[in-house]
Amino acid sequence: MYSTSASNRSPPQSRSSSPWYARFPGLDPADDYSQNWPPQMLRIADHEIRRITFLPKSGRSLVDPNDLRQNERVEYLGQGILTALVSDFLYTEFIEYGENGLSAMRQALLDPAVLSNVCQRIGLPQHLPTSPSERYLDELSFALLFEAYIGGIYHDRGAEGYPSLRDWFYFLIKPYAMMCKNNYDQYIDSYRGSRNLHLSSPSRRGGYSSSGYPDFGLADPSMIARPGTAAPDLGAYAQSYGAGRGAGDYIKELKEYCEKRRWAQPVYVDTDNAKNGDFIEWFSSVSIDGEIIASSPDWAKSKKIARATASKVALNKLRSL
Repeated sequence: MYSTSASNRSPPQSRSSSPWYARFPGLDPADDYSQNWPPQMLRIADHEIRRITFLPKSGRSLVDPNDLRQNERVEYLGQGILTALVSDFLYTEFIEYGENGLSAMRQALLDPAVLSNVCQRIGLPQHLPTSPSERYLDELSFALLFEAYIGGIYHDRGAEGYPSLRDWFYFLIKPYAMMCKNNYDQYIDSYRGSRNLHLSSPSRRGGYSSSGYPDFGLADPSMIARPGTAAPDLGAYAQSYGAGRGAGDYIKELKEYCEKRRWAQPVYVDTDNAKNGDFIEWFSSVSIDGEIIASSPDWAKSKKIARATASKVALNKLRSL
Protein backbone atom coordinates (compact mmCIF):
# COMPACT_ATOMS: atom_id res chain seq x y z
CA MET A 1 0.00 0.00 0.00
CA TYR A 2 1.10 3.58 -0.54
CA SER A 3 2.35 5.74 2.30
CA THR A 4 0.67 8.84 3.70
CA SER A 5 1.73 11.44 6.23
CA ALA A 6 -0.34 9.60 8.81
CA SER A 7 1.16 6.20 8.16
CA ASN A 8 4.58 4.57 8.31
CA ARG A 9 3.98 2.48 5.21
CA SER A 10 6.55 3.06 2.48
CA PRO A 11 5.74 1.20 -0.76
CA PRO A 12 7.10 2.10 -4.21
CA GLN A 13 5.93 5.49 -5.42
CA SER A 14 5.42 6.85 -8.90
CA ARG A 15 8.60 7.99 -10.66
CA SER A 16 7.05 10.50 -13.02
CA SER A 17 7.55 14.21 -12.46
CA SER A 18 4.17 14.88 -14.04
CA PRO A 19 0.91 13.19 -12.98
CA TRP A 20 -0.83 10.88 -15.43
CA TYR A 21 -3.96 13.01 -15.23
CA ALA A 22 -2.08 16.13 -16.33
CA ARG A 23 -0.27 14.31 -19.13
CA PHE A 24 -3.40 12.64 -20.51
CA PRO A 25 -6.15 15.27 -20.31
CA GLY A 26 -7.66 14.04 -23.58
CA LEU A 27 -8.07 10.33 -22.94
CA ASP A 28 -11.03 9.67 -25.21
CA PRO A 29 -12.15 6.06 -25.63
CA ALA A 30 -13.77 4.90 -28.84
CA ASP A 31 -17.22 6.26 -29.64
CA ASP A 32 -19.01 3.19 -28.32
CA TYR A 33 -17.35 3.81 -24.95
CA SER A 34 -17.41 7.59 -24.77
CA GLN A 35 -21.19 7.86 -24.42
CA ASN A 36 -21.17 6.07 -21.08
CA TRP A 37 -17.52 6.27 -19.99
CA PRO A 38 -16.46 6.78 -17.33
CA PRO A 39 -19.25 4.86 -15.59
CA GLN A 40 -21.10 6.43 -12.70
CA MET A 41 -19.82 5.72 -9.22
CA LEU A 42 -21.18 2.72 -7.41
CA ARG A 43 -23.01 3.81 -4.28
CA ILE A 44 -21.93 2.79 -0.79
CA ALA A 45 -25.24 2.35 1.01
CA ASP A 46 -24.01 2.03 4.59
CA HIS A 47 -23.51 5.50 6.05
CA GLU A 48 -20.69 4.53 8.42
CA ILE A 49 -18.72 2.67 5.75
CA ARG A 50 -19.16 5.66 3.43
CA ARG A 51 -17.95 8.05 6.15
CA ILE A 52 -14.83 5.99 6.83
CA THR A 53 -14.16 5.58 3.10
CA PHE A 54 -14.24 9.34 2.46
CA LEU A 55 -12.43 10.26 5.67
CA PRO A 56 -10.75 13.68 5.23
CA LYS A 57 -7.03 13.39 5.96
CA SER A 58 -5.75 16.85 5.07
CA GLY A 59 -3.27 18.65 7.28
CA ARG A 60 -5.97 21.04 8.51
CA SER A 61 -8.33 18.31 9.68
CA LEU A 62 -8.22 16.65 13.08
CA VAL A 63 -8.85 12.95 12.52
CA ASP A 64 -9.82 10.54 15.26
CA PRO A 65 -7.06 7.89 15.52
CA ASN A 66 -9.64 5.09 15.52
CA ASP A 67 -11.26 6.49 12.35
CA LEU A 68 -7.84 6.71 10.72
CA ARG A 69 -7.18 3.08 11.66
CA GLN A 70 -10.50 2.00 10.17
CA ASN A 71 -9.79 3.99 7.01
CA GLU A 72 -6.42 2.27 6.60
CA ARG A 73 -8.16 -1.09 7.04
CA VAL A 74 -10.54 -0.18 4.21
CA GLU A 75 -7.55 0.88 2.08
CA TYR A 76 -5.93 -2.48 2.83
CA LEU A 77 -9.07 -4.33 1.75
CA GLY A 78 -9.34 -2.18 -1.36
CA GLN A 79 -5.74 -2.84 -2.34
CA GLY A 80 -6.38 -6.58 -2.22
CA ILE A 81 -9.64 -6.37 -4.17
CA LEU A 82 -8.03 -4.06 -6.75
CA THR A 83 -5.20 -6.51 -7.27
CA ALA A 84 -7.75 -9.28 -7.82
CA LEU A 85 -9.83 -7.13 -10.20
CA VAL A 86 -6.84 -6.11 -12.32
CA SER A 87 -5.50 -9.67 -12.36
CA ASP A 88 -8.94 -10.94 -13.37
CA PHE A 89 -9.24 -8.42 -16.20
CA LEU A 90 -5.77 -9.04 -17.63
CA TYR A 91 -6.08 -12.83 -17.36
CA THR A 92 -9.45 -12.82 -19.12
CA GLU A 93 -8.82 -10.20 -21.79
CA PHE A 94 -5.16 -10.71 -22.68
CA ILE A 95 -5.00 -14.45 -23.16
CA GLU A 96 -2.00 -14.23 -25.48
CA TYR A 97 0.36 -13.12 -22.67
CA GLY A 98 2.33 -15.20 -20.20
CA GLU A 99 3.09 -14.53 -16.56
CA ASN A 100 5.82 -11.94 -17.18
CA GLY A 101 3.72 -9.74 -19.44
CA LEU A 102 0.63 -9.98 -17.23
CA SER A 103 2.66 -9.15 -14.11
CA ALA A 104 4.26 -6.15 -15.79
CA MET A 105 0.93 -4.73 -16.94
CA ARG A 106 -0.67 -5.39 -13.56
CA GLN A 107 2.08 -3.50 -11.77
CA ALA A 108 1.68 -0.61 -14.19
CA LEU A 109 -2.11 -0.46 -13.77
CA LEU A 110 -1.74 -0.46 -9.97
CA ASP A 111 0.77 2.41 -10.09
CA PRO A 112 -0.36 5.45 -8.04
CA ALA A 113 -0.41 7.60 -11.19
CA VAL A 114 -3.03 5.36 -12.80
CA LEU A 115 -5.16 5.01 -9.67
CA SER A 116 -4.98 8.78 -9.15
CA ASN A 117 -6.24 9.38 -12.67
CA VAL A 118 -9.06 6.86 -12.28
CA CYS A 119 -10.02 8.45 -8.97
CA GLN A 120 -10.36 11.88 -10.57
CA ARG A 121 -12.12 10.55 -13.66
CA ILE A 122 -15.04 9.23 -11.63
CA GLY A 123 -15.16 12.28 -9.35
CA LEU A 124 -14.28 10.71 -5.99
CA PRO A 125 -12.58 13.86 -4.58
CA GLN A 126 -15.89 15.74 -4.81
CA HIS A 127 -17.31 13.38 -2.17
CA LEU A 128 -14.73 14.30 0.47
CA PRO A 129 -16.48 16.29 3.26
CA THR A 130 -14.01 19.18 2.98
CA SER A 131 -13.54 22.17 0.74
CA PRO A 132 -11.12 21.80 -2.21
CA SER A 133 -8.60 24.10 -0.50
CA GLU A 134 -8.36 21.71 2.45
CA ARG A 135 -7.72 18.56 0.41
CA TYR A 136 -4.43 16.94 -0.44
CA LEU A 137 -4.10 17.20 -4.20
CA ASP A 138 -1.14 14.88 -4.78
CA GLU A 139 -1.56 11.70 -6.82
CA LEU A 140 -0.66 9.46 -3.88
CA SER A 141 -3.63 10.72 -1.85
CA PHE A 142 -5.98 10.21 -4.80
CA ALA A 143 -4.63 6.68 -5.27
CA LEU A 144 -5.29 5.92 -1.60
CA LEU A 145 -8.79 7.35 -1.90
CA PHE A 146 -9.55 5.05 -4.82
CA GLU A 147 -8.23 2.05 -2.87
CA ALA A 148 -10.44 2.99 0.07
CA TYR A 149 -13.44 3.40 -2.24
CA ILE A 150 -13.02 -0.08 -3.74
CA GLY A 151 -12.60 -1.49 -0.23
CA GLY A 152 -15.69 0.37 0.92
CA ILE A 153 -17.76 -0.97 -1.99
CA TYR A 154 -16.70 -4.54 -1.23
CA HIS A 155 -17.28 -4.12 2.53
CA ASP A 156 -20.72 -2.64 1.88
CA ARG A 157 -21.90 -5.23 -0.67
CA GLY A 158 -20.01 -8.32 0.43
CA ALA A 159 -18.88 -11.22 -1.72
CA GLU A 160 -22.29 -11.45 -3.40
CA GLY A 161 -21.74 -7.96 -4.80
CA TYR A 162 -18.41 -8.83 -6.40
CA PRO A 163 -19.84 -9.70 -9.87
CA SER A 164 -21.41 -6.24 -10.26
CA LEU A 165 -18.22 -4.58 -8.96
CA ARG A 166 -16.22 -6.66 -11.44
CA ASP A 167 -18.38 -5.64 -14.40
CA TRP A 168 -18.22 -1.97 -13.41
CA PHE A 169 -14.44 -2.10 -12.98
CA TYR A 170 -13.93 -3.90 -16.32
CA PHE A 171 -15.65 -1.04 -18.11
CA LEU A 172 -13.77 1.62 -16.14
CA ILE A 173 -10.25 0.19 -16.48
CA LYS A 174 -10.39 -0.95 -20.10
CA PRO A 175 -9.08 2.28 -21.74
CA TYR A 176 -6.12 2.31 -19.35
CA ALA A 177 -5.44 -1.39 -19.90
CA MET A 178 -5.50 -1.00 -23.69
CA MET A 179 -3.11 1.94 -23.47
CA CYS A 180 -0.87 -0.13 -21.22
CA LYS A 181 -1.01 -3.13 -23.57
CA ASN A 182 -0.20 -0.97 -26.59
CA ASN A 183 2.93 0.39 -24.97
CA TYR A 184 4.02 -2.96 -23.57
CA ASP A 185 3.76 -4.39 -27.09
CA GLN A 186 5.86 -1.53 -28.43
CA TYR A 187 8.49 -2.22 -25.77
CA ILE A 188 8.57 -5.94 -26.55
CA ASP A 189 8.65 -5.35 -30.30
CA SER A 190 11.68 -3.10 -29.91
CA TYR A 191 13.60 -6.03 -28.42
CA ARG A 192 12.06 -8.90 -30.37
CA GLY A 193 14.71 -11.26 -31.66
CA SER A 194 17.55 -9.61 -29.74
CA ARG A 195 18.06 -12.65 -27.48
CA ASN A 196 20.06 -10.50 -25.06
CA LEU A 197 19.21 -12.52 -21.99
CA HIS A 198 21.45 -10.45 -19.74
CA LEU A 199 18.86 -7.66 -20.07
CA SER A 200 16.05 -9.89 -18.89
CA SER A 201 14.57 -10.02 -15.44
CA PRO A 202 14.06 -13.46 -13.87
CA SER A 203 10.50 -14.72 -13.64
CA ARG A 204 8.91 -15.67 -10.33
CA ARG A 205 9.61 -19.33 -11.05
CA GLY A 206 13.26 -18.61 -11.85
CA GLY A 207 15.03 -18.30 -15.17
CA TYR A 208 13.85 -16.11 -18.01
CA SER A 209 10.79 -15.89 -20.17
CA SER A 210 10.39 -18.57 -22.81
CA SER A 211 10.12 -15.88 -25.47
CA GLY A 212 13.88 -15.28 -25.33
CA TYR A 213 13.69 -11.48 -25.35
CA PRO A 214 13.89 -9.15 -22.33
CA ASP A 215 10.98 -9.04 -19.94
CA PHE A 216 9.55 -5.67 -18.96
CA GLY A 217 11.49 -3.95 -16.19
CA LEU A 218 9.06 -4.33 -13.31
CA ALA A 219 11.04 -1.91 -11.15
CA ASP A 220 9.64 1.03 -13.12
CA PRO A 221 6.00 0.54 -14.16
CA SER A 222 5.85 4.15 -15.32
CA MET A 223 7.59 3.01 -18.51
CA ILE A 224 4.27 1.69 -19.73
CA ALA A 225 1.95 3.45 -17.31
CA ARG A 226 2.91 6.80 -18.88
CA PRO A 227 3.65 6.20 -22.53
CA GLY A 228 3.15 9.78 -23.66
CA THR A 229 0.85 8.64 -26.45
CA ALA A 230 -2.86 8.71 -27.10
CA ALA A 231 -5.04 5.79 -26.12
CA PRO A 232 -5.24 3.09 -28.82
CA ASP A 233 -8.42 2.52 -30.76
CA LEU A 234 -10.70 0.39 -28.62
CA GLY A 235 -12.95 -0.60 -31.49
CA ALA A 236 -10.89 -3.72 -32.11
CA TYR A 237 -11.69 -5.08 -28.68
CA ALA A 238 -14.76 -6.28 -26.78
CA GLN A 239 -17.63 -3.82 -26.68
CA SER A 240 -19.63 -5.08 -23.72
CA TYR A 241 -19.97 -3.43 -20.34
CA GLY A 242 -19.21 -6.68 -18.58
CA ALA A 243 -17.11 -9.72 -18.14
CA GLY A 244 -14.37 -10.77 -20.50
CA ARG A 245 -14.52 -13.26 -23.31
CA GLY A 246 -13.78 -16.94 -23.47
CA ALA A 247 -11.08 -18.54 -25.57
CA GLY A 248 -13.55 -19.84 -28.14
CA ASP A 249 -14.79 -16.34 -28.91
CA TYR A 250 -11.57 -15.38 -30.70
CA ILE A 251 -11.61 -18.54 -32.83
CA LYS A 252 -15.21 -17.84 -33.82
CA GLU A 253 -14.51 -14.14 -34.39
CA LEU A 254 -11.61 -14.85 -36.74
CA LYS A 255 -13.77 -17.29 -38.68
CA GLU A 256 -16.55 -14.68 -39.02
CA TYR A 257 -13.99 -12.02 -39.95
CA CYS A 258 -12.86 -14.18 -42.87
CA GLU A 259 -16.42 -15.07 -43.90
CA LYS A 260 -17.45 -11.42 -44.13
CA ARG A 261 -14.59 -10.77 -46.53
CA ARG A 262 -15.13 -14.02 -48.42
CA TRP A 263 -11.68 -15.22 -47.55
CA ALA A 264 -10.66 -18.83 -47.09
CA GLN A 265 -11.33 -20.21 -43.62
CA PRO A 266 -8.49 -20.13 -41.06
CA VAL A 267 -6.37 -23.28 -40.85
CA TYR A 268 -4.58 -24.15 -37.62
CA VAL A 269 -1.38 -26.16 -37.19
CA ASP A 270 -0.95 -27.41 -33.63
CA THR A 271 2.27 -28.63 -32.03
CA ASP A 272 2.67 -30.17 -28.58
CA ASN A 273 5.75 -30.20 -26.37
CA ALA A 274 6.12 -33.99 -26.54
CA LYS A 275 5.04 -34.45 -22.94
CA ASN A 276 2.10 -36.32 -21.43
CA GLY A 277 -0.72 -35.80 -18.97
CA ASP A 278 -0.72 -32.59 -16.97
CA PHE A 279 2.62 -31.56 -18.47
CA ILE A 280 1.48 -31.37 -22.08
CA GLU A 281 1.34 -27.89 -23.61
CA TRP A 282 0.38 -26.62 -27.04
CA PHE A 283 1.59 -24.09 -29.59
CA SER A 284 -0.56 -23.08 -32.56
CA SER A 285 -0.18 -21.09 -35.77
CA VAL A 286 -3.00 -19.94 -38.01
CA SER A 287 -2.88 -19.42 -41.76
CA ILE A 288 -5.36 -18.01 -44.27
CA ASP A 289 -5.23 -19.09 -47.89
CA GLY A 290 -1.89 -20.78 -47.30
CA GLU A 291 -0.19 -17.79 -45.65
CA ILE A 292 0.75 -17.95 -41.97
CA ILE A 293 -0.87 -14.93 -40.32
CA ALA A 294 0.01 -15.39 -36.66
CA SER A 295 1.16 -17.81 -33.98
CA SER A 296 0.48 -18.16 -30.29
CA PRO A 297 3.24 -16.23 -28.49
CA ASP A 298 3.81 -18.93 -25.89
CA TRP A 299 2.88 -22.49 -24.92
CA ALA A 300 -0.68 -22.99 -23.67
CA LYS A 301 -2.27 -25.57 -21.41
CA SER A 302 -4.75 -26.67 -24.07
CA LYS A 303 -5.02 -26.78 -27.85
CA LYS A 304 -8.09 -24.53 -27.69
CA ILE A 305 -6.29 -21.81 -25.76
CA ALA A 306 -3.30 -22.00 -28.12
CA ARG A 307 -5.63 -21.57 -31.11
CA ALA A 308 -7.46 -18.75 -29.37
CA THR A 309 -4.29 -16.80 -28.65
CA ALA A 310 -3.15 -17.26 -32.24
CA SER A 311 -6.60 -16.11 -33.42
CA LYS A 312 -6.51 -13.00 -31.28
CA VAL A 313 -3.02 -12.06 -32.47
CA ALA A 314 -4.22 -12.61 -36.05
CA LEU A 315 -7.29 -10.42 -35.53
CA ASN A 316 -5.23 -7.58 -34.09
CA LYS A 317 -2.74 -7.87 -36.95
CA LEU A 318 -5.42 -7.94 -39.67
CA ARG A 319 -7.27 -4.97 -38.17
CA SER A 320 -4.10 -2.89 -38.09
CA LEU A 321 -3.46 -3.32 -41.83
